[in-house]
Amino acid sequence: MLTRLVFDEKERVGAWVADQVEQTASWGDFYAMGVERDGKIIAGILFNSFNGSNATCHIAISKMTKLARELLNHGWLYAFKVCGLKRLTGMVEADNEKALKLDVHIGFKREAILAQAGAKGQDMVIMVLWPDNYIWKGDLK
Repeated sequence: MLTRLVFDEKERVGAWVADQVEQTASWGDFYAMGVERDGKIIAGILFNSFNGSNATCHIAISKMTKLARELLNHGWLYAFKVCGLKRLTGMVEADNEKALKLDVHIGFKREAILAQAGAKGQDMVIMVLWPDNYIWKGDLK
């Protein structure tokens, strides 16, 4: 079983993340990285809507593994060190308990609610990750 991090196939990883999070619109300008096992993507993190201090973050993980955690570390290093972002923003359907639990577990904080903004009319939870809140981080400073 060959498992590896994937940094140079943003279109492939982006398509997998889109499928997992049911994204039907274009990501626009984005960067994505992932984890591949035996030729198949099993985790991905995608950043888009960059504005200089913030980007939107989309995470899909089929199974939390050591490499998925390493992927998140690389993602945060990319966002906070390489891009110099001050924060990351995530939007999660309020009824997606699994995604909300993961986001809180890795350091995201609830910031706001968008009433009835989800694809099925459910509320959306706006989540924020500040560099100091990420729990698996190395030295981001």
